[in-house]
Amino acid sequence: MDVAKLAKAQAVNRVVVGAGLMALPGVFGRNWIGPAAKDTRSKVLARSLGARDLLTGVAGLLALSEGDREWARWAFAAQAWADAVDLVAILAAGDEVPLGTRLMGGSLAAGSAAVAAAYAAELSQP
Repeated sequence: MDVAKLAKAQAVNRVVVGAGLMALPGVFGRNWIGPAAKDTRSKVLARSLGARDLLTGVAGLLALSEGDREWARWAFAAQAWADAVDLVAILAAGDEVPLGTRLMGGSLAAGSAAVAAAYAAELSQP
């Protein structure tokens, strides 16, 4: 499997999901916290998460389009770190987040972190 293609597709997805979290936080936020995403307080955090994802995705794509491996490495490393934090946060919430949401959100976060970290590592090679 080509980690570069996966990482690029994931960066595009990150931009789309980030924009969705900013525009429709109650809908897109359900992947992370379930029905509580409709709460106004949750929407504030979902929009912040959306901005983070949108910008880290754009940073990775711009770096790649410019052919700047170092910038791309840092952008994908940032994506990996953010996704790892998401996974820890989902797991730490325990039963406060529905099991199905924890499984889906946790799987997405873990997989995204792994792909972004693998690509950042690949970019660090000469």
